[in-house]
Amino acid sequence: MNINWIINMVLRRLVSRAVNAGVNAGINAVSKRSKQQDHRPAQGQGPDQAPPPPLQQTGRSRIPPVKPGHRQG
Repeated sequence: MNINWIINMVLRRLVSRAVNAGVNAGINAVSKRSKQQDHRPAQGQGPDQAPPPPLQQTGRSRIPPVKPGHRQG
């Protein structure tokens, strides 16, 4: 066996393990993030936690209505 072949074999194993560990860490981080969004604590429980901004105002749409017969542009 050639020393270059052995070094390449070892490096290939180390790099593949590092890449797999990084991918697994990313997947775990995303799954933990989605779980935190599903199970939010009640407001006022915890320091420095501001209430989340409202997604949409109730009663009104963000897009103004267009009257029939009028074109914009």
